[in-house]
Amino acid sequence: MKFLILGFGKIGKTLADYLQKYEIGVIDSDKTALKTAAKSGFEIYNEDITKNSIIDIMRGYDCVISAVTYKFNYELAKKAVKAKTNFCDLGGNDTIVDKELSLHEEAKKEEIIILPDCGLAPGLVDILAAFAYSEDCREIRMRVGGLPQTPQGPLKYKIVFSPEGLINEYVEKVRIIKNSKIAYVEPLTGLEEITFGDEVYEAFYTSGGTSTLPKTFENKLTYLDYKTIRFPGHCNLIKPVLEMGFAGTEEKEIDGKLITPREVLIHLLSKNLSYESKDTVLLRITAEGEKRTIFELLDYEKEFTAMARTTAYPAALSSILVTESDIAGAIPQEILIPKLISEKQYVKELEKKDINIKKKIEKI
Repeated sequence: MKFLILGFGKIGKTLADYLQKYEIGVIDSDKTALKTAAKSGFEIYNEDITKNSIIDIMRGYDCVISAVTYKFNYELAKKAVKAKTNFCDLGGNDTIVDKELSLHEEAKKEEIIILPDCGLAPGLVDILAAFAYSEDCREIRMRVGGLPQTPQGPLKYKIVFSPEGLINEYVEKVRIIKNSKIAYVEPLTGLEEITFGDEVYEAFYTSGGTSTLPKTFENKLTYLDYKTIRFPGHCNLIKPVLEMGFAGTEEKEIDGKLITPREVLIHLLSKNLSYESKDTVLLRITAEGEKRTIFELLDYEKEFTAMARTTAYPAALSSILVTESDIAGAIPQEILIPKLISEKQYVKELEKKDINIKKKIEKI
């Protein structure tokens, strides 16, 4: 099998680590990233992903995996349809994902799969939620966070993935299920306390984590939500920063250049929250019905960051399953992946890369 990775940053390199026994190609406009990819023996392409020229490159691969920011994914998915090759991405924005899924009939016609949301959250959490679901299940709650092992500053946080994606999570409406129907709540609300071992954290609503789950489980579950885990105090400290207007969209001229308030905030966060500290990823999914099913993961930085590992390894596994499948269409992860692999085998495959998901079942 042949896989084409778009973007060779932290996530792209970690994807390649999982897929190293296959043929790999890399598209990036950064020459340093391409030199690194070339040293590993990968086919490299110095191309602009917004150009139609990449369609011909895509045709030479069984699956394209987008490790670039979410805003490009719909156009990239359309290019994959034209190239007649499978396409996976890391998701992160509900509107973009909905547009990708609108390509279902076109993907079916070309006998390919378009699979958004193949990262951590959305991604791994959606698949585990699907495995946890049963006909008697009434509620599913998902809690996930990527945090520094040694927190610094008042926010006690460091950038562990795209700052643009982070801001999106903090300012967009949050899609949940409430009273069996899709509902929307404000981000940075629903503050609660959560513990992992001896550590106490906080969790609050953020956008993108539920992605397609509310549509999939509407009228099947009475309640479903997703909250991000942070160190205590983070939520109330980040709110005023966003409310100052940095998260808006109106362009302003600064030093002769037009720049959006959101771009200002992205710059400030990148500059002030990119410090040296290994990271940790915490995950807990709780499904309740006649019994309580809990999936839990605590992952630490090793050769790659914990965020890169828990994002890229599930994405790489999904891309392999997609490439081996004879199903076609643009399909949500929680619907497709359980058709292609059992829960036991899925967990076992991730264990091979030291992603150790624990499961327990409790009486209620």
